[in-house]
Amino acid sequence: MMKKDDLKQLGYQRLEKKKLRMSNLLKIAEPDEALYREIMLSLGYKHNKIPFLELATLLPYSEVKKLKTREVIEKALLYRTDFTEDKTDIPDFFDFSLRMSKDVWTYRQTRPANFPEKRIYQISYLLEETIEKGIFHYFKEKIERSFNSNNDITQKDVKKTVNDIMSFKGLGTSRKIDMLFNIIIPFYMVIFNEKVHINKFLEKIISTYPPTIEMQKIALKYSKEKETQINSVLEFFGVLELSQETNN
Repeated sequence: MMKKDDLKQLGYQRLEKKKLRMSNLLKIAEPDEALYREIMLSLGYKHNKIPFLELATLLPYSEVKKLKTREVIEKALLYRTDFTEDKTDIPDFFDFSLRMSKDVWTYRQTRPANFPEKRIYQISYLLEETIEKGIFHYFKEKIERSFNSNNDITQKDVKKTVNDIMSFKGLGTSRKIDMLFNIIIPFYMVIFNEKVHINKFLEKIISTYPPTIEMQKIALKYSKEKETQINSVLEFFGVLELSQETNN
């Protein structure tokens, strides 16, 4: 059986890869756009990642901020994806010539809950909520407010912190948790690189937060040692990293 310390070390390796990706993205895009693109990309799951990234390019966050309300943001995204012809309330400055083809979206082997129209509707709530501060400062301020310097931070403390950071409407709990650990935390670990105390706090969240039921199922699927029990998101990262190394 793999030792817990080894599994955690693999988890840190996976985390470093995520941080490197975020660091590279920040070299080619402003923080708002970089974070927005990653969030949009994550909405695509296996089959629609590329279309969602294209959508984020065709309707960048700088344009989203000009649309003001959730309903108009959703409608503008749907128009760019070719899912609707309705232009009602979309401002005149909006470039109606930029459109994708609805044929690029994949529905086969995709659960209805993950259909692109559904995800666009859900993410529009977050986009509306971030308009005033910008999506970068929106999450940055949440993390700074939630910062806890206590070395003995408990699992209960971590759960409250996660709920506070991801307290926005639209997406379900599982999707929010996935977004936090795969995008938000690695992204801000790069941003707060020189603020060691905040980075340690974010690291503590990953190493303390318990795996979701979905994570446990995935870990069981990928782990060759069926008796392996994971106790944190960090150990879940370790199982995924081990699986990837084994398959290479």
